[in-house]
Amino acid sequence: MIVFTPSELDQIDALWRACPMGHVWTGWARPGDRDDEIWIFRKKANWRRFRLCKSRTSFYLYDEKRRVVAKAGALEDLLAHVDAIPGLNERLPLD
Repeated sequence: MIVFTPSELDQIDALWRACPMGHVWTGWARPGDRDDEIWIFRKKANWRRFRLCKSRTSFYLYDEKRRVVAKAGALEDLLAHVDAIPGLNERLPLD
């Protein structure tokens, strides 16, 4: 378990607040019982919640089936692609 630092939480919040009005990334939250996971909320055709986790070298977004849908070495690189993740009824490029 690798926890998010306070500066990473601030960075996630700043990245979210920098999104233009109407962007598909609608919010984020930190579950009260988990320091190693952030929830990213997105709306395109429907709502989705992704789990943001980190390793020593990368950040990962997982979908509701625990499949990796995005990976990057920096938060700004990963979260810039929240809108590119397929909707619930769309196939992942990896499928």
